[in-house]
Amino acid sequence: MTRRAYTYVSIVYLAAIIVLLVQPWSAIARTESAALIGVLAFVALSVFAEALAIDFSVGPNRVAHSSIAFLPVFACAILFPPAVATVAATLAALISQLALRRRIAWVAGFNISVAVLSVAAATNLAALINEPTIGRFDIDFLAFGTLALALFISNVLLVGGLISIRERIRYRHVIHQLIGPRGGNIFYGILASPIAVLAAYLYDKLYVGGLILVVLPLLLIRYSYLSKVQLQQANQDLLRVLIKAIETRDPYTSGHSVRVSLMARAIAEDLGLSRKATEQIETAGLLHDIGKIDMVYATIIQKPHRLTDEESLLIKTHAVKGAELLQNLTSLPQEVVRGVRHHHERYDGNGYPDGLAGEAIPLAARIIMLCDSIDAMLSDRPYRRALSIEQVRAELIRCSGTQFDPAIVAAILRGNTLDRARELIARDGAAAVREPQPV
Repeated sequence: MTRRAYTYVSIVYLAAIIVLLVQPWSAIARTESAALIGVLAFVALSVFAEALAIDFSVGPNRVAHSSIAFLPVFACAILFPPAVATVAATLAALISQLALRRRIAWVAGFNISVAVLSVAAATNLAALINEPTIGRFDIDFLAFGTLALALFISNVLLVGGLISIRERIRYRHVIHQLIGPRGGNIFYGILASPIAVLAAYLYDKLYVGGLILVVLPLLLIRYSYLSKVQLQQANQDLLRVLIKAIETRDPYTSGHSVRVSLMARAIAEDLGLSRKATEQIETAGLLHDIGKIDMVYATIIQKPHRLTDEESLLIKTHAVKGAELLQNLTSLPQEVVRGVRHHHERYDGNGYPDGLAGEAIPLAARIIMLCDSIDAMLSDRPYRRALSIEQVRAELIRCSGTQFDPAIVAAILRGNTLDRARELIARDGAAAVREPQPV
């Protein structure tokens, strides 16, 4: 962890400790035992929901975490004063991070601190509008909306700060990615909040026993989502195996398609595209060379030197062959197929196969064209050594508006895409120096 990241995490730790110290502990101590038992029941339900959380891969060495453990804490915040809800959030996060997730110390401490600060900020802000009656379902929709927005936004702002520092990405870009286009991710979180309202209502009517009825919806949500994730993951794994089989023909491009897909996803996120569009672009990046599976390209791919004019014309047909192959897969959206077909179109219209120009070229194809070129420039080839970051940067500027989309080039140069691309190549060993063979 860098010094800046260490400083940021330390500040978050300190802020959470201060928040906990200033809580009215005497008021909490005077809370009736029945209410405290209820709070512990919500904590247990939150831990149970975290145990049902799903981890799924979104690329090599990258894992996403999907959990609805915030919903019981949300319900607790509806029913109890800010101090009680903050303590409940602290307990739930402590157990989940250390006992369930077994995070390393600093990660667990940071996640617990974020939970403390988010819940404390949200509940105190909502209490200014309507102070909860301990253990009673007396919801004020303005206060509820304030609670939901403040909870999600404060969490995003705190987590986004660490991601920005660690990944060296501009803070506003990280926040934009976390909240999604037009705040979509926060909106989805708010859509799930009625489950918290249901839990609060059942607790008010049936006490702790009412929370047992919440378990069934949690299990159904988890089962439905897990089935979808497993199917998507199986498809991605099969595609990666297929791409790996193609790339084994050429040791110089080993891992190329995976790197292109990762870069394409990063650029799509930097451009603020929707989650659906980002995933489609990532898939198109992974499959952009799928047409080379045809045996007609086998000898060309393995050539250790530059191609003849006839071979160059033949290899250019791989984009169309790839699109034709994918066209038969009904599970793939047309955006992916079009991204594969047109990933060699140039912004000035001098590309192939259809000579499209400007924004007539699908966005996925424009992004893949750049990623494909960046990976090639930063990798060693039999006929030349890898270019430096500065040389690649100069080449992107030179070809902006002719070969490449200027807006995407600008997004790449603003971020650290080139550094990340070089790290991916170094990790895969694609930058190993090889002596060029004679033509």
